[in-house]
Amino acid sequence: MKYFVDDEHWDVTGYSKELKKLLPRFNKETAKFLNMHSFHDGKVVSLTVLNKENGKTKDPTTIKMVIEQYEEGGGIYEAQWVNVRKFFMDYDITRNVYGNKPNEIVFGGRNGLDAWGYDEIIPLSKKKLQHEIFLFSQTKIIIHCSNIKIRKLKS
Repeated sequence: MKYFVDDEHWDVTGYSKELKKLLPRFNKETAKFLNMHSFHDGKVVSLTVLNKENGKTKDPTTIKMVIEQYEEGGGIYEAQWVNVRKFFMDYDITRNVYGNKPNEIVFGGRNGLDAWGYDEIIPLSKKKLQHEIFLFSQTKIIIHCSNIKIRKLKS
């Protein structure tokens, strides 16, 4: 991550400025969500990788994630990353441990991927974006794509 390096190195102001520059790249619903909300503390309900290969489309992979967002006015959302060029997910439930009990997995592992911690979207080029997501389970997700779409599925 560039702006949220670790607990002691957070550049919230710098990231806010960077994100505001990126908002015109997104559709209206996505830009509004990113400008006013986040998925912080949201429950990751599902993660799906779709290969829409048809012999014509460049970068046919799409990733969809359903997130239950708990902030006021929240609901169930779908985030979709289109024209994915890179997808990296480093999930290992044994890293999701209590600080004072390094051999005990949080909630006995019953939270799986766990909740959304923090994330940042940065430009890779004029056409590509990088979205890096850190979940509370210590899972890191990195996606390189051409666009991100967020839509509310249910209030």
